[in-house]
Amino acid sequence: MNKYACQYAIVRFLPYLETGEFANVGIVMSCPDAGLFEFRLLRHIRRITSFFEELDAGIYRRAANDFKQELKRIRNWLDPKQENRINTDLARHLFTELTRPREAMMRFDAVRVVLADDPVQKFDELFGHYVERNFATKAYQEHLLEKNVRRVLADAKLDKQYRPETLGDAATYHTRLPFVHRENGRAVKAIKPLHLAHEDPAQIYDHGWAWLGKVEKLRALKLLPDRILFPVQGPAENDGRRFEIFQEITQIIAANDVMVIPDQQTQKIIEFAQG
Repeated sequence: MNKYACQYAIVRFLPYLETGEFANVGIVMSCPDAGLFEFRLLRHIRRITSFFEELDAGIYRRAANDFKQELKRIRNWLDPKQENRINTDLARHLFTELTRPREAMMRFDAVRVVLADDPVQKFDELFGHYVERNFATKAYQEHLLEKNVRRVLADAKLDKQYRPETLGDAATYHTRLPFVHRENGRAVKAIKPLHLAHEDPAQIYDHGWAWLGKVEKLRALKLLPDRILFPVQGPAENDGRRFEIFQEITQIIAANDVMVIPDQQTQKIIEFAQG
């Protein structure tokens, strides 16, 4: 299979020159040998306004729309008319001109080169990584939370008392808990950090209900530790409906005999682990 050399650049939104703060909002890729000039910009305005809290959302919408029109014009100039080929010299020239340093809110990071068997698939992967941050999934975020709890326990010299375990019966139901403490061979305490700060409010419900279901199933099988702690990471208090949903689901979990605390309350994690 042929490998194509593709140039790409990350689009950055930098509304305040004074601070130099920016957000990755898009990807532009040029791969003339594969007949490809592609771009995609972030659609979720909330991420921008969450980062730049005082910014009028209309400023980003207008800047992104103007920039999109510029990119569309370039794509039209490069539209392959025959045999899925484009003018490679023109494509390289336009991409170089497009990505030159500019004093504007929409600008580019340094141009990079990647080899790809399938440039379209690679474009999707790059957008997912640099813009959508698909590496920051629920599993990834909970891995970071677990790492923080492990550090807290180690600093308190409690880490040797807690081990990851799979509780349950292979023939019926089982689930993994990252921190389980046993006494006389019996699981008596467990800690499970939860990431409940999802962009989609439905995912806050879904993930919270999923773990409440795991707790209830282990309890029904008489395999749940006596005490269980969920250090949770949630949306900011000023995040409207997402925070309301987060509060609702954590209150339901707490009402089912699970201790729920903000993940940053490290002293309470230590007190639970020691108690």
